[in-house]
Amino acid sequence: MVNLVELAHAVDLIGRYAPRSVIDKALRSAGLDRAMLSGTTGFIPYASEAVLLETVARTIGDRHLGARIGRDFDYSAYGAYSHFVLGAPDLASAFDRGRRALLFTHPGSEIILRETDTHLVVGRNSEGLSVIGHQHLDEGALFVIGRVAQHFLGPDWRPDWVEIPNASANETEELERLVDAPVRIGSQMPAIAIRRTDLSALNPGVPEQRRTISLKELGALMGIAPVQTVANTVIQILQITFATGLASEHAVAHLLATGPRTLQRALKAEGTSFRQIRSRFVEERALSLLSETDTPIEDIAKVLGYSEPRSFRRVFKGWTGLSPSAFRAANSQG
Repeated sequence: MVNLVELAHAVDLIGRYAPRSVIDKALRSAGLDRAMLSGTTGFIPYASEAVLLETVARTIGDRHLGARIGRDFDYSAYGAYSHFVLGAPDLASAFDRGRRALLFTHPGSEIILRETDTHLVVGRNSEGLSVIGHQHLDEGALFVIGRVAQHFLGPDWRPDWVEIPNASANETEELERLVDAPVRIGSQMPAIAIRRTDLSALNPGVPEQRRTISLKELGALMGIAPVQTVANTVIQILQITFATGLASEHAVAHLLATGPRTLQRALKAEGTSFRQIRSRFVEERALSLLSETDTPIEDIAKVLGYSEPRSFRRVFKGWTGLSPSAFRAANSQG
């Protein structure tokens, strides 16, 4: 999974290399829409970001679009997460903070640290990621990880080498030019090599003097909670996609890069179903729209998937014992 904050920033950066029409078409191919990227917190599957990048890259003929986006990426876009990581007293502590808090930007991934006699190799593991376009995410990760080191070692710092799972000879040559470092092929994950002697580099800014922030507090500052179950993932996707209509089971499965039956089995193992989750989501959204907005009841019924307001009124009364209008009136009085 990838945080919507990163995805929204990536879409802005893609705009430097491709026209808006190309990006919008690629968003649709990935089951996304610009409306999902504004005013919403949460996560979207890696597959969606990968398909977006691959579709744009193929259209404009840029094999290393992911690397260019990573090179342009503003680490501060992560908000509270970036302050947490870059507020560490030294580089070693920064990587440790990033490793522990990665669940708020890339749940399902982890930072892997591998030591050699002279270097620490820092990589981002997304085990099982085999979707189309994953190479763009791999190459972009090299730069995002490197941003942390550059904060402590200076903007001109470059890794002694970088590692990626695979690439052709021509692709390797271009990637070496972009990262300004030798590229090693055949690793299990994208990674950068940092000299162990550099890990003690002190924060050139003002390190946080406050007590160590807990991960729970960090999540509250970012306005999100880490995804821990398939059910939670489905709920977040329903929330994100709601701006363009209530997503179907097939659409949610597509965004998760899986099939409807696989999704059904995963939810059944957690003691629930897509229908139950969707029903709870619709009920909670109906209560919210009626109590917090002046949206006409007919429009609320339509956006929640009811073609007939009468059907919505009947279902709503079953939830609350009140008609939608009576609930709204009672809420405005109370």
